[in-house]
Amino acid sequence: MEFRDEELDKSSIKSSVCGFHGAVLSTVLKSEPSRWFGKEKQVSSEERRRRRSKSGINDLPDPLLCHILSFLPTKDSVRSSLLSKRWRNIWLQVPVFDLDSVQFDNDVSSFMEFVDRFLESDKKLALDRFKLMCSYEDLDDDSVLKSWIDALVRRRVRHLDFQLASCPVLEKLTVIRDPFELLGIMRVRSKSLKTLTLGIEDDQDCLLGDDHVVEIDAPRLEHMSLCDHLSGSIIIHSIAPYASVNIDVNFEGKDGYALDLDDDDDDSNSKRTMIRNILTRIFTVSRMEISSVTLQVINDYSKLEMLPQFSNLSWLYASFLESFWELLPTFLGCCPNLHTLILGFEFDKEECPIKLSSVPPCFVSSLKYVELATQGTTRPSSQMKLAIYFLRNCAALKKLTLSGSFGYDIIKKIKKIPRRSRRCIIVTG
Repeated sequence: MEFRDEELDKSSIKSSVCGFHGAVLSTVLKSEPSRWFGKEKQVSSEERRRRRSKSGINDLPDPLLCHILSFLPTKDSVRSSLLSKRWRNIWLQVPVFDLDSVQFDNDVSSFMEFVDRFLESDKKLALDRFKLMCSYEDLDDDSVLKSWIDALVRRRVRHLDFQLASCPVLEKLTVIRDPFELLGIMRVRSKSLKTLTLGIEDDQDCLLGDDHVVEIDAPRLEHMSLCDHLSGSIIIHSIAPYASVNIDVNFEGKDGYALDLDDDDDDSNSKRTMIRNILTRIFTVSRMEISSVTLQVINDYSKLEMLPQFSNLSWLYASFLESFWELLPTFLGCCPNLHTLILGFEFDKEECPIKLSSVPPCFVSSLKYVELATQGTTRPSSQMKLAIYFLRNCAALKKLTLSGSFGYDIIKKIKKIPRRSRRCIIVTG
């Protein structure tokens, strides 16, 4: 799937394409191909029989004929329907669609009817490729584009390429994918996009996996939310500096599958390269929310390669498991100007000792607000160690917020801990 905007004007619009599951279109047209593309030279019945007798193409099965027609532009594929009655609807079974609206000589109504008929012709037939070039002015409103995308998803399109000329600036895009879709690649390219949300509706027992690719190239992207535990490859080419990102990916394409990075094989090297690419593309962000799944992979990666410096990062929400608490000082050490930290502490079934020895530079100079949002099942000893770590080491700390999971007795003990910052107050939230 590919989203592209071209020849953009200076106007601005916020549009959203989300949930690829819409109402089924009801109209099936019965127009002849000549209505759309003009009349061909009339051929007599005798001439047609003579031509068929010289050619064995009519002896070929329909799937092979469709495969042959898939190499032609859709305009030429449609004209094959004039050959005989057998050919009349063959073009509707071709799994490839490639069309430019200029071929309709400004007849917008015929153009839209033609696309509708193709998409509604056989809802059970999967499409390999759908490419459509048109002017934004050719569409009655945004709902037309969404209805086509809904139909394409129902037909399990593998490669989708929309090119809209003279399109108002696309600033917001939301894509919630069907986990059973057969798309090989999700590619988002835009010079105007400011907000992007990519997610998967329900990732249980789905078909996405190692061969599915997500690519993002949006140099003005200010807000990016990426939740994907299923795609095998995620590539970020560009986003805006000082962007805000929400990252929840496991880089593997198999939910819950442990990622092995230290093997010296092609797959491990490829995964390490992918993680390096993502970290180097987002190191200029100012706000970040990152899941425990992603941090677990970064923890393994940090043992093999150095993490980049997130010098612009001032706000961070990070969810940690007890099993990789050793990453906390390392990761915070890459955030020298961190101002606010919200720490989600997830309970691990296996008891792991918390080792928090080193002190990141931000503790001394910039970190002023810390919130410990631990779960109710978190051990009191772990809660105490976390509070001690921040209170005794953060010189600029102004406020430490403890979540409701901290019991009354633990809070009393924490308030008695000596604080490096005399201005620090402790509150519960």
